[in-house]
Amino acid sequence: MPDNNDLANMLRAVIQEELQPVRQELQQVNRRLDNIEKDVATIKLDVKAIWEDILKLDNRLTEQERRTAAK
Repeated sequence: MPDNNDLANMLRAVIQEELQPVRQELQQVNRRLDNIEKDVATIKLDVKAIWEDILKLDNRLTEQERRTAAK
């Protein structure tokens, strides 16, 4: 009959084997999250650039309106 250490080792091996698919799934989820975080960072940069373009356009229109009103 196996002793306590043998039983603990067998239980540990079974648990590790059962957890392997969970670990693999978590790794896949983490890779997806990394990709999402990169995408979000890119989107933030794009939105910032868009707002900068909107501000430039607004400033140009304001200046044009000012010049037109001064005539």
